[in-house]
Amino acid sequence: MKRTLYQANGRPRKRGRRRLSDVSKPAMRFFIILALLAIFLPDAIPAQDLAPGRVLGKLVDADTGDPLIGANVLLEGTTLGASSDLDGTFIIMDAPPAVYTVVVMYVGYSETRVENVKVVPGQAVKLDLSIKPEVIESEAVVVEATLMKDTEASLLKKRQKSVAISDAISAEAITRSGSGNAAEAMSQVTGASVVDGKYVYIRGLGERYSATMLNGAELPSADPEKKAVQMDLFPSNLLDNIVTVKTFTPDKPGNFTGGMVDVSTKSYPEKRTFKLSAGSAYNTRASLNSGYLTYAGSSSDWRGADDGLRALPSELQQNPAPPNGASSATRKSPELANQLDQASKAFAPVMAPSAGKSALDGSLSLSLGDQATLFGRPFGYLASFSYNHSYSYYNEGQTGRWKLGTNVSDTDSLTSQVALKDEKGSDEVLWGSLLTASSKIHPNHEIGFNLLYTRSGESTSRYLVGNWPEQFGADATNTFFETRALGWVERNLQSYQLSGEHYFSGLLGMKIDWRGALTRNTQDEPDIRYFSDHYSIRNVPGTDRDTVLYSITPSNYPQPARYYRNLEEDGQNGAMNLEVPFKNWNNIAGKFKIGGFYSEKTRNFEETRYEYQRPPNIRYSGDPERFFAAENVGIIGYDSTRNEYIFGNYIQLSPDPRGGNYAGAERVSAAYGMIEIPLLQRLRFIGGTRFEATRMEVSSPNTSLPDSLRKGDLTGDDWLPSLNFIYLLSRDMNLRLAYGRTLARPTLREMAPYSSFEFVNDYQFTGNVNLERSLIDNFDLRWEWFDRAGEIYAFSVFYKQFKNPIERTIIAESSADNPEVTYANVDKGSALGVEFETRKKLDIIHSWLANFRLGFNLAVVNSRVDIPAEKLDQIRQVDPERSEFTENTRPLQGQSPYLLNLSLAYDNFRTGTTADLHYNAFGDRLAEVTSNATPDVYEKSRSSLNFTLGQRVFGGLSMNFRAMNLLDAAIRFVHEYKGVEYIRREYKTGRRFSLGFSYEL
Repeated sequence: MKRTLYQANGRPRKRGRRRLSDVSKPAMRFFIILALLAIFLPDAIPAQDLAPGRVLGKLVDADTGDPLIGANVLLEGTTLGASSDLDGTFIIMDAPPAVYTVVVMYVGYSETRVENVKVVPGQAVKLDLSIKPEVIESEAVVVEATLMKDTEASLLKKRQKSVAISDAISAEAITRSGSGNAAEAMSQVTGASVVDGKYVYIRGLGERYSATMLNGAELPSADPEKKAVQMDLFPSNLLDNIVTVKTFTPDKPGNFTGGMVDVSTKSYPEKRTFKLSAGSAYNTRASLNSGYLTYAGSSSDWRGADDGLRALPSELQQNPAPPNGASSATRKSPELANQLDQASKAFAPVMAPSAGKSALDGSLSLSLGDQATLFGRPFGYLASFSYNHSYSYYNEGQTGRWKLGTNVSDTDSLTSQVALKDEKGSDEVLWGSLLTASSKIHPNHEIGFNLLYTRSGESTSRYLVGNWPEQFGADATNTFFETRALGWVERNLQSYQLSGEHYFSGLLGMKIDWRGALTRNTQDEPDIRYFSDHYSIRNVPGTDRDTVLYSITPSNYPQPARYYRNLEEDGQNGAMNLEVPFKNWNNIAGKFKIGGFYSEKTRNFEETRYEYQRPPNIRYSGDPERFFAAENVGIIGYDSTRNEYIFGNYIQLSPDPRGGNYAGAERVSAAYGMIEIPLLQRLRFIGGTRFEATRMEVSSPNTSLPDSLRKGDLTGDDWLPSLNFIYLLSRDMNLRLAYGRTLARPTLREMAPYSSFEFVNDYQFTGNVNLERSLIDNFDLRWEWFDRAGEIYAFSVFYKQFKNPIERTIIAESSADNPEVTYANVDKGSALGVEFETRKKLDIIHSWLANFRLGFNLAVVNSRVDIPAEKLDQIRQVDPERSEFTENTRPLQGQSPYLLNLSLAYDNFRTGTTADLHYNAFGDRLAEVTSNATPDVYEKSRSSLNFTLGQRVFGGLSMNFRAMNLLDAAIRFVHEYKGVEYIRREYKTGRRFSLGFSYEL
């Protein structure tokens, strides 16, 4: 009988008031405490030598992959047993150590006997079984018991049976690759690219076209200005798998086009788990750098929270508008003058970055979980805590702005508007906790709870210096503009999810699942500081010496300023699904499913801006510290002849012409119906429709703005049909055909009547209250062959037709010293692509290669968007020979023409050695669209190479080494014109080497 086996430029800068190493001392104390926990906590955990064991596992239908609910699982010769629950899982508790035969019985299926099941003290034996339905069975099926090590194979099996086109990565593959979190793991998924080490884009499309879920419930982003979720929040040891669904079915939200990423955590640990991991990393550009750009922060920055150092001074909290320093009444009134003096001197005088020494990056994670009984019923929990402290730095960056002349004679090259050298330092802390708990209150009823909390704090210091030809004209080569930005942003995300699953055997086998969630998202940016000036190099008449003349010119750029921003967003959502099984005309199982969904979120944003006013008696000499010293701020003297106070630099509340505050809301309600039915023995159909109603609105309280700029709303009622056909070519080969309509909504920030920028002279990002949602028709054809366990070949062709896609656009009509970038709809677009994926064990070449695996996936996409006629006319007028515009289309913004992932993995279970070499590359992708004949901005193609090595040392102690971004390719955004690249922005992030240790019980 066949046995089935189952198988884890600037001038010298002065130092700040405090070194970064001082700031990190509390963090070091924290690390020491947790390290001591790693030593002593294991001793505090009760010994399990004499404890009974457990037998657990999952039962699924071998043909459909559906869980078997209510199957009886017994330990032969005992009274111990259990029934499988809603997801087919069973747990037999308190099994005395012995060797057993496990018997599985289920109506309509053959009796299955699993022999030689050895239960050892305090441990769990896992049995995951696929059982084939039998009409008549004369004898029991006997299966040999074995630990299931190859979870990748089981996940591929699940993919084979899924109703939608999907890609996935299992816990086993995540561990093998050395990935420490979900973001690192996602880089190996076909058609996926990871941006900034945390955000995941699918099929080369931007974050707008992706969605992220945690255990089936949609997650908000920890960054309120992005849709994408920070995937680095999820430690790898808590993950069961990550599935990326690429085709729409009505029971899924309609707001994804590239893919929907569903992160599944382990709900029921197989045994008591405890894991402590710690590591340190060295970045070749940022770490231990004595020239690292920084500024003095607060004593609590290490935990991602300002201690009040950057808070709005108390002198301005009750009355945010100080007296007007230009007013004669203020200068003559002791009371008003003192109020203004105190308010102006209450701010920290630091307005420019300084040089400091950075430390090494550090990380720490702790997780624990167990399974027990609660009121006599199984109860499982998993909890994790993670902390990361990292530095980034570059000092050879470039930032520029360019334009194309308006006459044919001016079109040999682009004209420089701004050309700056760019230096930036960033110090970021990210920590969070995740708690999942579930209780099987009945074999057919389960309740679960998820809590996600994250906090991040990032301090940034930036200095740019260079030429500004458009502002200083013929004198630009001897005049240099310099600007500084100091910032702090802290974000906080809280998400609470409650869910339930229920099975009613007496009601036609009906299943109901539901979930509800509350979220709160905050972003606080206290005391963002901007300071700009320019200096000219002039010859001293009659000598061969030069002198430097400094100036601050408000007519050319803003006064020194400080911003205070606060954003709060509250959300709530709920969903319910009802599933009823049935038999078709051939007595083959099918399903009918209906459900509903509601989501609501509200947002409030407030900004307060203060500018320094500089009277003629105060001159800038090039020293920011002296310029903002106490003797030059507030009251600096008294004119007894005029009986009035003399002011130096003083602070004033500055109204924002575009409205510094806004409020917004988004409400989405949905209902759907779908059916899954076998049409023929080998042909399955899954289809239906989903209705989604969208209501979005934003507004600014600034009544000086016209209503067309102050208010915006978006209303849409959309029917989203879905048709999926799956043809079983053979037992391990599928052919899939799918159609689905999806949508993409703008974010509230993209619609908000509000402007912001990263530094003075940068593009100003302004929302567009007139944005519309995009509709996308998706067509997919996929062939997939699940060859051997853990192996796959897959080939896909897909086509997407976009209506009203949203793109990032540079507004040509904006003023030269304040250029704007916004988001706008274009009429239509399309994307045609192919994907190929393979995962293969190399033992087919030779047996000594049995521990090696090769992974390859490639996505090639050709996208097109019509160029507006007005822009096309401008292009052809100034440059009729421009060959790339012989047609009237260009690529879709954000779409990569290709994505490539190649990996070679080694996994030796006996020695505990794992290694993975991973290469990733993507092609040039359109980043910003211009509204005139100036060429669009492209992010240039880039490759990355990562290496990870893991080794089990002894017992539960393991180590890992990672070498990331070995190629250190430049991140480049350029205008390309007549074969020449004009840099919009360029910098490098550095290579990163890390060493970590983990201890696991």
